Amino acid sequence: MVLEHVDLYTSTWPAPTEDFDYFIEIGKASIRRPGEEITVLSYLSMVNECLTAVESLGNIDAEVIDLRWLDRASVDWETIGESLRKTNNVLIVEQGALGTGYGAWLSDEIQRRFFDYLDQPVQRVTGGIASPSISKVLERAAIARSEEVISKLREICG
Repeated sequence: MVLEHVDLYTSTWPAPTEDFDYFIEIGKASIRRPGEEITVLSYLSMVNECLTAVESLGNIDAEVIDLRWLDRASVDWETIGESLRKTNNVLIVEQGALGTGYGAWLSDEIQRRFFDYLDQPVQRVTGGIASPSISKVLERAAIARSEEVISKLREICG
C-alpha cells in the first residue's frame, strides 16, 4: 500500500530519470540531513517541515530522517539506532493529533530498544487534540507545521 499526502502533490525534487531499475529499498529510511546534536524522525509531508525548521534555526545540528516505511515490520531500526547512538536525543514529528497515533507507538518502541542511549525522554511534536477541519483557521490549529518543530527544537537544544 502506498500512502500519499495531499501536501506532497505539488512537491518536486531530483529523481533518477535514466535509471529505469531505480527503486527505494523496502524498509530503508533516508537520512535527509546529517547531524550530531539531535535525531528528528518524521514521515510524509512533515519531513519537509522538519528540514525547513532546522535550516531556519541554523544553530541546531539536527539529523533529519525520513522514515519512509511505516509498517512495523519494515521500520529501519538500524538507521534509527545508529543516529540515536550518535545524538542521544530524539524528536518524533508528525502532523496528526496528539494521542495514540504512529508517533506514540514509535516513541514507546524507541524507549524499549534504545533507552540506554537516550540522554532524555523521547520528545514529540504533534498536531493539536482536534481533527483537521474544512476551515483553514481550524485546520491550522489542528495540525503541526515547521513553527511547532522550531519551538520544540529550541526547547530541547537551546
